[in-house]
Amino acid sequence: IGEPGVYYAGFPGGGLWKTTSAGTTWFPVFDAIKTVSSVGAVEVAPSDPSVVYVGTGDMITGGTLDQGNGVYKSTDAGATWKSIGLEGTRHIQTLLVDPRSPDVVLVGALGDHMRANDMRGVYRSTDGGRSWTKTLHIDNETGVTKLARAYDVPDVVFATSTRHYAPPGYAVGSYRSWQFSLAARPLPDTGRTSASLYKSLDGGVTWKEITGGGLPRHDGRMAVAVAMGTGAQRVYLISNSALYRSDDGGASWRQMAADDDRIRNGQGGYSAGVYVDPKNPDLLYTINTAAYKSTDGGKTFTGMKGAPGGDDPQQ
Repeated sequence: IGEPGVYYAGFPGGGLWKTTSAGTTWFPVFDAIKTVSSVGAVEVAPSDPSVVYVGTGDMITGGTLDQGNGVYKSTDAGATWKSIGLEGTRHIQTLLVDPRSPDVVLVGALGDHMRANDMRGVYRSTDGGRSWTKTLHIDNETGVTKLARAYDVPDVVFATSTRHYAPPGYAVGSYRSWQFSLAARPLPDTGRTSASLYKSLDGGVTWKEITGGGLPRHDGRMAVAVAMGTGAQRVYLISNSALYRSDDGGASWRQMAADDDRIRNGQGGYSAGVYVDPKNPDLLYTINTAAYKSTDGGKTFTGMKGAPGGDDPQQ
């Protein structure tokens, strides 16, 4: 905030990069860290651009296992870094910094893909990462995929979960150990899957699972986005099968663009994503194997110009 040319980009096996020229040139800022090169999440503190947090260990991708070793923090805009714990989480794909304080941080941990353990869920720190408290634990196989909030109502936070553990020898079709395939498999004795949606009203201290209200049983990897300027009432949720919208903070839902098969996760959850414009709750983007845009709150979508699979006739 206040530095429109500054961006950070983290990569599954390529560390962290920074630009101060709106993408014209980039330079690496994480190379001094020799123990890990996989970045799954990066967040600049909205109230202090010199404070940057990085969660290591990306989502499992094609043929690789990009493990991390916890969370890192910079207090000088990426010039130097310090490890601040959660080493056993292995895969962190999402984190949020409270817009009111750079010391209040939420981390969503997927956990170790090869071992069932309790180092997964949502962790919260109020002292800049010196100590952590786990505030959401689902089970020893299920981690958190996405955290989302509207920064004008920061105490309302949503989280999505997915199973992130494969027993030895487990295979799905021609793939092995894909966590988004395992997420659709019913949990023992319950009939439900480990793909779930949770909501917090106190900044991530306590959580409640959101079910019903028009939502089906979730399938695979999910993503969620909360629109600013709506009192945290407008929420978008995308799953392997469809896009859903709530206008009452998650109490009720309706499927959007139901006749458009493009508007869902591509490749079985491989590329989950829904993003809403911070100034316009009706302007949103979804990511399948291509990118799509809606200007009417998800009722209709068009392919983005120049994107693979978009409406550009040259594609």
